[in-house]
Amino acid sequence: MSFGLIKRFKDLKKTPDNGVKKTFAQHVIIGGDLGAILKLVELRKSHSAEQVRLVSNKPLSRKNLEEEFRQSISQIRSLPSVEALYKKHFNAKLLPFKGDSVFYKDGKFHDFNGRAKSMELQGNEIFFTHKGYDYEIESFFSAEDWGNLDELIQSSQDMKIFESILKLGAPTDLVEKEEWSLTFKDFSEISCENLYVAIAPHKFLNLINNKNDLDTSLIDFCSSTDSLSAMNVSFELSKDFAMASQTIFVPQSMTHEWGHFLVEFKDFIHSTKSAMCNVLFLVKEEEPQAEDLGAKIKLMKRVLDRVFPDFEKSIKSEAIRFDDDMFIQGARIESLLEVTAKFPTLEFLGQSKLVEESLINEQYLTRTLL
Repeated sequence: MSFGLIKRFKDLKKTPDNGVKKTFAQHVIIGGDLGAILKLVELRKSHSAEQVRLVSNKPLSRKNLEEEFRQSISQIRSLPSVEALYKKHFNAKLLPFKGDSVFYKDGKFHDFNGRAKSMELQGNEIFFTHKGYDYEIESFFSAEDWGNLDELIQSSQDMKIFESILKLGAPTDLVEKEEWSLTFKDFSEISCENLYVAIAPHKFLNLINNKNDLDTSLIDFCSSTDSLSAMNVSFELSKDFAMASQTIFVPQSMTHEWGHFLVEFKDFIHSTKSAMCNVLFLVKEEEPQAEDLGAKIKLMKRVLDRVFPDFEKSIKSEAIRFDDDMFIQGARIESLLEVTAKFPTLEFLGQSKLVEESLINEQYLTRTLL
């Protein structure tokens, strides 16, 4: 048989009669957060790009990763988490904030441990009452991995929109062990042996086609985790407000329990006469409308201008980042251990990642990095 006929036969196998282009990879990562990229770096050390695919619905790059962490308030908030991170990431650069978290009330800033009481804390705001840490995202990578990150992502990423995920039965092929099948809106399909999930567990569950045929442990775990929506607005300011390196709780309203604007100023850079300021607030609506979020940002500027005079006048530029799964919580170690035992080819990454028992109270970025 000629080489041309052999190639055509292989192409026909990959493109069945239904027009779906099918490929196989030993490892497939779904999602585009830091957890997904760290797993990609790990797997590519011992596997080729053909064997490791990263599937996400948005372009990924080192620049995007840097911007995401520059435009975010600190998510590392405990000494045990810092100690654990240093054990895993030897080159990590973590510096505690200079000041404790404070809240604004009656024209003054107060410590959370003092006599004054803050407005009621909403959602997971209590997490941010603990002193934060500054960190450099590149310090969680080796110099070589960080330098080659764009090339690594470009060679491994597939930008696709999901249609569904199917858990297959026992593999029949000893070489291409198909445990999972992923189909996409562009009429393509990827099957894989090992699947790594870096999206919110409830979204993963919604994608599974045959969930009624699967062990209930997976359904219970995915259903038990919660996702919290949040918006972060990053401002470049021309004025030094002299409150850098601490988290400031500013009530959205003094008459309604709407929660707080969480404010963190960076050090003022005299050479550029500017400083960055990140402001985060939780979004309670399940499907917030653009006009509602816009109104909230206008309220934010008015409120911050009252607390920090001339805040609005000093804004040189701003960037907005909304994430409907910015904070994922409720990952129970017992449930996750059961899932791991019953689905050995499935691994959750990011904020839902399995960590050792002594660290089960750690959340968000810490869990992702561990």
